[in-house]
Amino acid sequence: MFDTRKTLHNGGILDVIKILSTNNESGRLDVCVGKTEGALFFKNGRLVDARVGDLTGFRAINLVASMRDGRFTFDPSGRPPLVSSITPNERVVLKQFFGIETIETIEKIEKIEPYTDEDEITLQTERLPIPVLPDPVPDTPAPRSLYRAGMILAMLFILIAVGAVALRNKYRERERALPAAVASSGEPQPSGEPQPSVVEPQDLSGKWNVVNSVQKTRYQSFQNMNIGFELTINQSGKSFIGQGRKVSENGRSLPATSRTPIEVKGSIDGDRVDATFSEAGALRKTNGRFVWRIDQASGGLNGTFVSTAAGSSGKSAAKREL
Repeated sequence: MFDTRKTLHNGGILDVIKILSTNNESGRLDVCVGKTEGALFFKNGRLVDARVGDLTGFRAINLVASMRDGRFTFDPSGRPPLVSSITPNERVVLKQFFGIETIETIEKIEKIEPYTDEDEITLQTERLPIPVLPDPVPDTPAPRSLYRAGMILAMLFILIAVGAVALRNKYRERERALPAAVASSGEPQPSGEPQPSVVEPQDLSGKWNVVNSVQKTRYQSFQNMNIGFELTINQSGKSFIGQGRKVSENGRSLPATSRTPIEVKGSIDGDRVDATFSEAGALRKTNGRFVWRIDQASGGLNGTFVSTAAGSSGKSAAKREL
């Protein structure tokens, strides 16, 4: 049980959440990141709600997980709010990216007002006209009419059957006559259905230089930053994997201790390249996605990227090393 203040280092908040989940803890985890305060609520070790400053749900968790320093206090007597701010999509992302199990809050039970005498409704039946029903018409069978209708239906069925047989025979005669007519014309017969041509995907195997240009981010210091990676791709058919590392920021080469590794998995469909990546950062692991188009003229890749690192996204370009 956590009842003392602690300082977060090296992604410690995720370790705290993991411990709370393992111990099936219930309560409120108060978090202070700089001047921003927030709270994470748990029930039986599963996350119910997360609010940090103006951020909620996945964005709140992503913020505290990305900060270097912070302080937290766990209060087991804290109760979760009646309404959770975590959306169904965010629950999937929290499980996929951080391994955090979530749970919805208990639904509010609607109160049913008790029945009282004031709710009773009295129906007035006096002076209401009594409808007079007409005498029932005797059910008199008409055997001659039924017999005549049955004969007409039988004749219709016979005519339909005769017409179907005639059409079938005519169709078979046309099928027999068609091969003979084609053979007499001397035209060559097709041997079978034409086979579609198989287009081999472009081979991306080799070394690549990738540059991500940040256009949107939650942190101003990352705005317009160009992040460079060295990537080696091995392709098999339409699928490929790649391994590499981050090597530069805004054209400045990074020291060896800051060159974090990156892994890529993807596939090729025509000129479209779709891949996911994971980067083992100094504080935590981040994930994202590349969507490139193959430039047939230069052989390079141009497209976009999105990443959980600071909620960043923007343009991405890759060039093959010669």
